[in-house]
Amino acid sequence: MEVFMGSVKHILFQDVTQGGGVRADHLRFNSGPYTRAMRTLTAGTLLALLTCSVLAATDHDPVVPDPRLSPGDVLTSDTKIICVPGYTKTVRNVPQALKEQVYREYTITGRAPGEYEIDHIISLELGGSNSIRNLFPESFKSQPLNAHVKDTLENKLHDLACSGKITMQEAQQAIASNWTTAYVKYVGPLPGGAQPVQEVAGSTGQKTAAPASGSAAPIPVLPATTASSGSAPPNVDGSCPAAAPIKVSKAGIYHLPQGDGSYARTHAQSCFATPGAAQAAGYRAPR
Repeated sequence: MEVFMGSVKHILFQDVTQGGGVRADHLRFNSGPYTRAMRTLTAGTLLALLTCSVLAATDHDPVVPDPRLSPGDVLTSDTKIICVPGYTKTVRNVPQALKEQVYREYTITGRAPGEYEIDHIISLELGGSNSIRNLFPESFKSQPLNAHVKDTLENKLHDLACSGKITMQEAQQAIASNWTTAYVKYVGPLPGGAQPVQEVAGSTGQKTAAPASGSAAPIPVLPATTASSGSAPPNVDGSCPAAAPIKVSKAGIYHLPQGDGSYARTHAQSCFATPGAAQAAGYRAPR
């Protein structure tokens, strides 16, 4: 890391996480007015600066999605489909290319292995779709709110909806509006004494107010068979319903029912009414 840029440069070689100290011979200095002052810095000061740098790097982790980029989208609200054990395995299909597009939209240009996941805002176990409108990068590392905390809410809402205590539409609306406020309502206090997030940083650095608990979602979450997404869940046999006949394969390629030799043998992961709807969700035509 650099301190007093332009006057003094130093390189920290010691791995402070291994319990070692920081010695003056681990630093190289250019000549300048700050050299003497830099040599008097204690290990504690350097560690404090390093900590600030790490916190600044994680400060931009999106805890809740930007509603302008990811308002949420559903595939179905039918509990007879969603609540069947193994349902999510039949519909999970987010190609790596689509994940990379989500990272770009959220201006995340570098990440460590296991640092993020591309998460479904409305999870698949709540009937969410694989559309890019329903995806955002969620950190495993941010504290105290992260992907593991949201997973707890998803499981709770799934249990409530599938047991008939709330409707699936209520569960979808709650998690799409603001999952941190939904957590407080349906699970309990957020871990670590955290408060629900009331603002979300946009991709341009501006902030958009996130809806408070009990308020409407920024964009209504509509059933997938409507014009909001033009999508529908596939049938059990891998075919698509007549209202959304276009098949999407595991590779993220959509196939038309006419003139496509691969259509009949494709086991649909998602179904769409039009090619435009499939493209809007991040899928591509055969090459």
